[in-house]
Amino acid sequence: MDIMLNARDMKVLTIAFCLYLMTGLIAFAQQIPEYRGVYTGDLVWEGEVNMVADVLVLRGGSLKIRAGTRVNVYPAEGTKIDPEYLSSQTELLVRGRIDIQGTPDAPVRFVIVDKETTEQIAWAGITLDNSTESRIHHAQIERADIGIRCVRSSPEIVGNSIKDSRYGIIVQNESHPRITGNQLANGEGGIFCWHNSNPEIRENRIVGHDEEALFVDASSHPRLGYNLVSNNAIGLALYSRTLRHQEV
Repeated sequence: MDIMLNARDMKVLTIAFCLYLMTGLIAFAQQIPEYRGVYTGDLVWEGEVNMVADVLVLRGGSLKIRAGTRVNVYPAEGTKIDPEYLSSQTELLVRGRIDIQGTPDAPVRFVIVDKETTEQIAWAGITLDNSTESRIHHAQIERADIGIRCVRSSPEIVGNSIKDSRYGIIVQNESHPRITGNQLANGEGGIFCWHNSNPEIRENRIVGHDEEALFVDASSHPRLGYNLVSNNAIGLALYSRTLRHQEV
């Protein structure tokens, strides 16, 4: 049977087809980018991104996360530790450079994507391993094993919120970061200095931890000043007797 269409019908069909194409293009454009695996070049995260598994930025590469970005973190389902990583949990591991560019009004948020089997400590956190020229400004980190871990790395760690994590910040193996203006709350431990690490730790708020708010081993010599430490099981565990500044 032949179907005859007049000009008006053709115009309606054409408009409907164009709308259909536009809907598909908009849906495609709105897909949230996903990241996993090893990266050697320069990455930029902005808007909203899915970190669906471990992300490793190798030496020579960089990761820039722009202000206001939401990073959806998908917890790992297995317990196997890949040889390149330090944890069996989902981990952001940086051996190159990381530049988190959050601001007080537009922080970078790491948000857990919960499932029925997700545990309270849901991911490994951010680890800098021999990272250089890095900064972490105004990030919101929650439910991490270690919120920020520095291994032979000396970034700027400024204005971040780390809560409900096992440990807030661990500085180890000759790391000397500047840790200022951060809020650490409701974890097991606050800021730990190990193995010849000499960070600057100033004007942080460390509250509500089950263990030490500040731990300094005998080989480390941080510069402490004007930190608010309250409602922790132990305020300061100090094994070094040669601190440059005595005010906590």
